[in-house]
Amino acid sequence: MRITLAAALVTGAAVALTGWLLLRAVEDTQTGRINDEVRARVATVVERLEDGAPWREAVVDVVPVVITDEDGDVIGTNPVTIEGPGGELYQVPLTSGTGAGGGGTVTGGTPSRATADSFGAGTVAPGFGDVRTAPGDGPPNVVIRTDGEQTEVEYVHEEVETERYGPVRVTALAPVDEVRRSVEAVADGLWRLLPALVGVVAAASWWLAGRALRPVEAIRAEAEAIGGDTIDRRLPEPPGDDEIARLARTMNDMLGRLEDSAQRQRQFVSDASHELRSPVAAIRTDLEVALHEGDRADWPTVARAVLAEESRLERLLGDLLVLASDDEAASLGPRAEPVDLADLAAEEAGRGRRVPVRFDRPADAGGDAYVVLGVASRLERALANLVDNAARHADSTVRLSVARRGDRVRLVVDDDGPGVPAIDRERIFERFARLDASRARDRGGAGLGLAVVRSIATRHGGYVWADAGPLGGARFTIELPAPPPSKLR
Repeated sequence: MRITLAAALVTGAAVALTGWLLLRAVEDTQTGRINDEVRARVATVVERLEDGAPWREAVVDVVPVVITDEDGDVIGTNPVTIEGPGGELYQVPLTSGTGAGGGGTVTGGTPSRATADSFGAGTVAPGFGDVRTAPGDGPPNVVIRTDGEQTEVEYVHEEVETERYGPVRVTALAPVDEVRRSVEAVADGLWRLLPALVGVVAAASWWLAGRALRPVEAIRAEAEAIGGDTIDRRLPEPPGDDEIARLARTMNDMLGRLEDSAQRQRQFVSDASHELRSPVAAIRTDLEVALHEGDRADWPTVARAVLAEESRLERLLGDLLVLASDDEAASLGPRAEPVDLADLAAEEAGRGRRVPVRFDRPADAGGDAYVVLGVASRLERALANLVDNAARHADSTVRLSVARRGDRVRLVVDDDGPGVPAIDRERIFERFARLDASRARDRGGAGLGLAVVRSIATRHGGYVWADAGPLGGARFTIELPAPPPSKLR
């Protein structure tokens, strides 16, 4: 509706402006032609008078024209009258230049307008003479029929010096009713054309806008029908590469991402439920067996088994909480503080594990070279997960190192285990991912450790990746941005 109204208004305004300009052009063209004719009449009479011809010869076949002397008295004329609707005669005042319409003073050669509508019957214009009473003294009278309406004439004065009459003024005029009729005809046509043209444009705009917006309505209806259980549906994509087609493709891409996210979320909930069920079931089984045996049960052994399962359950819950927190939080916020990765690596290497963890502390450690902005507890958890993963798969040793690369700090964990196949080096960072699904859980874990590492690294503006290490096993690298010194003060 808005497009249709706008198109109709613009079309109406454009046609109205064009019509007004066309009317002015028609009027100016017609008036200019008449003015040229009037000037030509004056020039003819002036030329004859300058050649010494008497006024009767000068005005022959040149009508209407009036010749007056320097006192304003008429020397000769082709009589000019206006006949009203009742047959009465109206005299046009030519010599004064101020007709009933207020034509203004006329100078030599300058066209003006006189209007004949207020001179009563029998009125004689000043200085014009009673030319109506002597129709036989010259050429026939020029009668302009007004049909009861105002009649306008175009007239021109020109001064000339003659041998016969001395200085005289030659005045010629012509009616401009033809101009008015032409303008009225054009205006009448425009008034008929304007509503029809606006109507056609409005109808075309309505149809074209509806046709253009029909795909939008189809997209809206399909989007309204898509819910959580039908997120696999897609919006109709119109052909072409216009804005609506690109919008549909963008929304379908968004639906695809939402579907992938929802699928990962469902898989995550399913895997988390399974992983949580396992330690709870183990604890329940151990306790039920011990209660069934009563005093014969080895309660210290049962307690150790329950504590082991509880520790596994606690680690799993902790990883799940970290992932959920990182998924919801938009930034580190005010918790970010300077953390020295060299100190963090030294502290982690000092903890006891199945295999020794070696860390060669850099000589320039202790300054700001290896300091990053972050949450110390999260960075400790990420490093601990990497070291635990390396110690679980290493044969004899794990090595830590830290290095500075421009405005980035790298923390590297190497082991001498079997390594990670190149095809799996990205997949291992997915949640609940295991390279060997059949291996024991106490060896493989729940598959969340490396996912937690990537989540923490990403939240800190960094990245983590795996590749082959120099010890023959896997190498895991965390790279984090180093803040400028001004932020550490």
